[in-house]
Amino acid sequence: MQEMEADYKNVTVDYLFVDNAAMQIIQCPKQFDVIVTSNLFGDILSDESSVITGSLGLLPSASIGLSTSVFEPVHGSYPQGAGKDIANPIAAILSAAMMLDHLNLKPEAKLVRTAVNQSLTDNFVTEDLDEKNSKKCSEVGDYIQNIILKTK
Repeated sequence: MQEMEADYKNVTVDYLFVDNAAMQIIQCPKQFDVIVTSNLFGDILSDESSVITGSLGLLPSASIGLSTSVFEPVHGSYPQGAGKDIANPIAAILSAAMMLDHLNLKPEAKLVRTAVNQSLTDNFVTEDLDEKNSKKCSEVGDYIQNIILKTK
C-alpha cells in the first residue's frame, strides 16, 4: 500500500487499527469506499458491516490479484442452507456486478445493481430481510433476472 500510495494522488489512504476501523464503520460507514486488510480482519469487519445493511446476505466482495480475481459474497459459502432454497442471492448477484465493473462492463454492472435495487424497493426478498413476507432464494434470483431481461 505504501509503495503504491504515491502513484494515486486522487485516492485518500488511511491506516486504522481494526478496533477503530470497526467503530468507524458503524459510526460513519459512508466514509469508506474500499477497505484493504488481511483475511482475518476483513472477516471481522465484514461481519460488523452486515449489521448496517441488515443482512450479511447483501454484501458483495472482491479479492483482486495480479492475474486472478475472485468475486463472491462476503459471507463465503453457506453450507447450512444447502438444498433449502433459503439463501439470500443478492450478495452473489452484486459480486457479479463487481466483476462486470472489473471487466469494464459498466453499463451491464449498472443494470444488475438497478435490478437488485428494484427487488429491494419492491420488498421481494428472502427471510433474512423479511420473515413475514419472505421469498425463496430461487424466486428472488428469478425476479432480479426478469427485471434485467425486461430492461435490456
